[in-house]
Order: sequence, then C-alpha cells, then structure tokens
Amino acid sequence: MLNQSALTPMPAHLHEDQVIALLRSGAHGALLSAYFGDVEYRELSQLAKLSATRQRSHGPLVFVLPGIMGSRLAMKQKGTLHLFWLHPAAVAQGHLLKLALPGSRAMRPLGVMLPGYLKMKLMLEVGGYRPIFYPFDWRCDIERTARAFVRAVEGASVRKVMVVAHSMGGLVARAALRFDKNRRIAKLVQLGAPNEGSFAPVQALRAVYPTVRKIAALDRLHSAEELARQVFLTLPGLYQLLPSARAPEERDFFDPKNWPHDLAPDTRLLDEARKVRMRLPDADQRCHVIAGAAHETITSVEMKDGMFEYTSRCQGDGTVPLSRAHWPEARTWYANENHGALSVNDNVVTAIIDVLREGSTEHLAARPPQAKPGVVQRICDEDLRRCATKKVDWETLSLDSRRRILEPVFTPEFLASKA
Repeated sequence: MLNQSALTPMPAHLHEDQVIALLRSGAHGALLSAYFGDVEYRELSQLAKLSATRQRSHGPLVFVLPGIMGSRLAMKQKGTLHLFWLHPAAVAQGHLLKLALPGSRAMRPLGVMLPGYLKMKLMLEVGGYRPIFYPFDWRCDIERTARAFVRAVEGASVRKVMVVAHSMGGLVARAALRFDKNRRIAKLVQLGAPNEGSFAPVQALRAVYPTVRKIAALDRLHSAEELARQVFLTLPGLYQLLPSARAPEERDFFDPKNWPHDLAPDTRLLDEARKVRMRLPDADQRCHVIAGAAHETITSVEMKDGMFEYTSRCQGDGTVPLSRAHWPEARTWYANENHGALSVNDNVVTAIIDVLREGSTEHLAARPPQAKPGVVQRICDEDLRRCATKKVDWETLSLDSRRRILEPVFTPEFLASKA
C-alpha cells in the first residue's frame, strides 16, 4: 500500500464535489490556498458560492474533457485505491513504471486535475450549464477512448449534449464525432487541441520534455531516459499526438527512419498512430476551436549530429504551434494565452459560454495575431538532457513549484540541479 502522506495536499485525493463543498464552507482554507494558490483559492471560493445559487438541474449538459496527463490514474488492489498519477510518493518510489502499457486492467481514471479545470466547471455552472468532468486514461489509444466517451454520451439523461475539450481531450472529442452515429453531440469547443499534432510528444519520447525531466527528478530510482524507455515509449496516446507531415519537405514522425537511434520509438505504435490520425473526421457546423497564440513554441525539428534540434518561435500557445491547432472548416478564435492556462483564462471561459449559447463570441479575436518573425531559440536533445539531472525531494519544493509540476518549464529547484 502506498503511503498516503502529506507529500500531496489533501485536496488532490478528494472528489471535486468535496472540494467544492470546502470552498463554499471556508473549511480548510489554508490547505486549499496552498493547493490552488492564494488568488486562485479566493476566486474559486467566490465562484463556488455563486454557482450554488445559479445551478440548474435541467440546464444544458456539458462534458468537460481534460488534456494529456490531466486525469488522475489509480488502481484498486485488495480493496484499497492507490493513486499513481499524480502522487509524489508513488513517483518517488519508482511506481510510475506501473503506467507502462500493456499493464494492469485495474488502472483507471479517477477524476481530473482540479487546478486546471475546476474554475471552468464553476463558471459553466454560474452560466446555467450542467458541466460533467469526463476523465480518461490518457495513455491509451485515442479511438478507444473516443468510443468509451460516446457510450457515456449515449447514456446521458438528455438527448443532446455539448462538449468542451482541452488539448488531447480535443482530439478524443474530435474522434468521437466519427462514432457518434446518432449525433448526440450538438456542439464541440476545442481548447488548444493539437489537430495537426505537437512537438511536445516528440520531446516526451526523447526524454527531454521539461515535465518528463521534472517528474524523473522526483523519482529516486529512475532517470528521465529510463522512464521514457520503459513507460512513455509504450503509450499509444502519446504517439497519436505527434506532428503530422503537412508537406513533402516536413519530417514524417510516423516513419521510424526519421528518429535518432537512441530511444527509438515503437514501429507498430507509430504505424497505428498514423492510421488513427488519418481517420480523424473533418469539422462540421458543430465544431469550434479556441487556439492560444503569441507564446514561444517549438514549431519545427531537424536532425543534427544524430540528435533532434528544436526551433522555437512566438507562434503558438507554448505547446501547440498555432498552425497545428487549426481544424479546417471549424470556426476559430484566438487567445493570447499559454496552453495550460487556456482552461482557466477568464476571457476564454467566457468565450466558451458564448459559443455554447450563441455559436459566436466577441470576447476573443476572430483573426489570428500577426506572427512575430524570427527564431527565438534553437536547442538540441543533448542540451536539454543536461537539465534536472539530480534528484529532488518533493518536500523541498516551493508551493509554486508543486503547483507547476506539470507545466513544461523548469522552476528554480530544478534549474538549480543542472549537472
């Protein structure tokens, strides 16, 4: 049994309804403030109290799908539920290896990461909607997840539902349209979805993505390269987010010959990922996109001395290049916001409510911002593998670093551990 210690603030183990009840009552304010942040806690408390007066038992039903790594994963063993993603004690003890596929069928999603999605849920409730979180196993094949989601939609208490989906959740929802034979999904709003892929999964498979390296630094037993080899390189969901080659001169990441020889991806998973991406349906009148812009984002990758070199420009949300967030024929709006914060940005969530209600919004720009010219940075695998090489104890991290553990940035404690 994992030690359910104080390594993780208690709210991480609670159901969202329990957290909302605490926000409304004011109980355990210091604990919740440490978990969400002072400003965020005060805002969530106000929204929780306001939503209690605005909830509508018959309001339009909205499924909210999180992004990759945005659902907690747990396993029931001998009657006890063990949290693996994301539980710092499990990470420190090397238990992330249990996330490798094929793995135990007992591993299942257990709620969403509330700091990234609770505000949206509460604002939707204030707007008169009935939001329901749909956590999913982000390790798995997108189409498999989409079929399960459609079954949940078909089991809903109403004939038509709406969907708001962030990042990888946006691709799951897009794939679900193909299986939604009865057109139960009336409207879909994507937030920062990698419709043409992203270079972040490339870095994750190469063990150089900042989030992967930070998590590995917390693991006392395994390096980032070991976690990539034994876990991330086994996950179909990660392969299916790789960038598509949109022109002959672009690198085809679904071809194993186009990867460095170390940490070589699984050929079968690459082939299946290509097929899944090709089967994603086109947009129709139900489909809407909100894309982040004007942030430094990796926009291209080249081979250099047997390693990948990544080129960044201010042309995306920090994770998904703007050009790869587009979904042809889907109506699109643009926010000057980073990938992870799209789901908590006031203007973005207000725009979502507008789009769900009216099909349009004035809260975001309908035209993309003018792209900033020039390269911001070029960096290669070798440089990134020098980051976060020494082990870090969760208890030594600042509250800010704990809250930002899944963000693709190196906070000071990790920067201080460079080799």
